[in-house]
Amino acid sequence: MILLEFAAQGVRGVAPSGGRATLRPGYNVVAADGFALRRLLEALLHPDPRDAEALPRAGTGPAGAGMRAGLTLVGDDRVTYRLVRDFAVGCQLHRFDAEKRAFAPVSQELAEIRELLRSTVGVPTPARLSALLALSAAELPSRQGPGVEPSRAAPPRATLSPEQARRRVAQLEAELAQARVAEGLQERLDRLQARLAALGEALRAGDRLRDGLERALEARAELDAAAAAGAALGDAEAKLVAYERGSARRAEAIERAAAERATLDEVDARGAPVAPWRGIPFWAGAGAGLALAIGGAAAAAAGSELRHAALLAVPAFGTAAWVAWEWVGRLEAWERVSRRRRVVDDWERKLQGAFERDAQEVRAALKTAGVQGVPELRELLSRVEDADAVVAEWRRRVAEWQAAPEAQRLAAERAQVEGELRAAEATFSEQAGGFVRDPASIEGELRRLQAEAAVAIRQEAPAPPPRATPAPGGDALRLLVERAAAECGASPAAVVRGLAAKASQTLSGLSFQRLQALGADERGNLSVQVSGRVVAAATLPPADRDLVFLAIKLALLEQALAGGKGVAIVEDAFAGLSDGARRFAARLLKQLARPGQLLHATADPAFREAADHAA
Repeated sequence: MILLEFAAQGVRGVAPSGGRATLRPGYNVVAADGFALRRLLEALLHPDPRDAEALPRAGTGPAGAGMRAGLTLVGDDRVTYRLVRDFAVGCQLHRFDAEKRAFAPVSQELAEIRELLRSTVGVPTPARLSALLALSAAELPSRQGPGVEPSRAAPPRATLSPEQARRRVAQLEAELAQARVAEGLQERLDRLQARLAALGEALRAGDRLRDGLERALEARAELDAAAAAGAALGDAEAKLVAYERGSARRAEAIERAAAERATLDEVDARGAPVAPWRGIPFWAGAGAGLALAIGGAAAAAAGSELRHAALLAVPAFGTAAWVAWEWVGRLEAWERVSRRRRVVDDWERKLQGAFERDAQEVRAALKTAGVQGVPELRELLSRVEDADAVVAEWRRRVAEWQAAPEAQRLAAERAQVEGELRAAEATFSEQAGGFVRDPASIEGELRRLQAEAAVAIRQEAPAPPPRATPAPGGDALRLLVERAAAECGASPAAVVRGLAAKASQTLSGLSFQRLQALGADERGNLSVQVSGRVVAAATLPPADRDLVFLAIKLALLEQALAGGKGVAIVEDAFAGLSDGARRFAARLLKQLARPGQLLHATADPAFREAADHAA
């Protein structure tokens, strides 16, 4: 399980900028009160009808009124879930549908939602979360007392001198003034957020119309190329029809030219006609005519009657002349073939040029639209007309809705509330730094310090130093180990042995080598090596017991997160450490958060600098 986002409204100490805070895997530092953030996440992950009573409410009014929260997470089943809860109304769990790319409702029953979160999403049980995956400042041994449970422990009571007490009282008075200012700002933020939510609900019909218009414009934008092609054509349908007719005529002309060329090729294949003097008929006719003419002339000179045979020379010479004349005709026909071929080529070239000129616009439109043929372009132009009609219809609906007086009033009020909310958030961030403590808790600490300061001033002699007896805070260490053992299904001694190496390294780093090896006997009693000697952890001073507690808890957190993708929650339990110890703890938290996710509620710059993400 990995958390992606949480939102809160009306919960004191949890005021994300804009109402939402995004989270990422790894080490996340969240600007919120640790107790409030943990209770909010527990109320979302383990919903119960009485959760509103345990949450610190911002403002006045009945518990739960105006308190809302939401959580988006990725479960162990790799599905994204969204949990939305109004602590005065109810709770809803949604699952993301990848096919529809939207969240679908799953359940509205608290018991069913708890079971789904535990069995399907992978939400840890409350016992596991408290024992292994959470670190609270109230659990520190120095804040424990006889008969006080860790969750209800009072703040640690340090022994201050009168001057230190006076300075601390002044600091608390300044903090109280700031907390009261922040309380007023938080109430104003809650009112503005509630009003903005109500206005958003009232304007949801207009939002749906605008969403429809945006979708229609997006669909129309996909056809911009086709629309540009149609605009370039002007009367697109007429030009497309002319283009198709021209294409048909061009195809017919090309077919006719091909047939004509085939005929001319056949003539060319036969070659030029043979000259008549290369043929026997011509010479036979000419020779016969010449022989008859000579014979007739000789017979006429001899006075023979055979002189009339000379008349037969005329048809003989005619035959030769006819052969020559026929050759001249065939030669002229053959020469006309080449002229005809040039005529066909010129005709086809002129036809192609005319068609290219006429089809230039249509081909440019086809290239602009990115299609191959006229049918595809005609279909795209039809889709453009349909898309323009849809856009016009959505614009008409949006214009009618915007022209309504009630819609204009609500839109103007929402714009005004959004401006006021941005200004209020900026003021809250500037003056409160994101969160402050409850004024009631500050007043309680202030009264206690004032009383202690008055007692310290009246004291004449210092009280005898306390004896080194086991402090009640030692029970907090045993309780920590026992709860971890119960959750892990092992004995306390086995749990300590399993984490002793890592806890000893952490303890050494937090104490700057002053406290070293951590161990336990068979009954689970903790011991620490101090200056070369082994000392029972229960006899250590409160500050050292806190370091032992933190070392064990951090080792448990690391083991729990290393077992798989999980979420750990850490409150600001390191405020009493030195700057170097806090920076060491920050590096350690970043390291142990790598396998999963860790949420640390603090405003300490040392931890924010080391974080993978600051929410």
